[in-house]
Amino acid sequence: MSFNIQNGPVKENGVNGCQVDTIIEAAKVILEGLNKEFPCRENATAITKLDEALLWLLKRKLDREKRNVEGLSKA
Repeated sequence: MSFNIQNGPVKENGVNGCQVDTIIEAAKVILEGLNKEFPCRENATAITKLDEALLWLLKRKLDREKRNVEGLSKA
């Protein structure tokens, strides 16, 4: 598995790679598969933390959309 990371904001550079949340989702799928076969507290906790990271990234995205700066080189 390999990823090409988005280089620059999408609205300024077009889609040229994946976002961080895509990589987190992939890691979560891998851990869920491992946890199904070899369940343990550590895997479950890691999955929970990845879910938490995805929620924070979604919150950031929604905030940026609300301020009309999503996909731009603006804070």
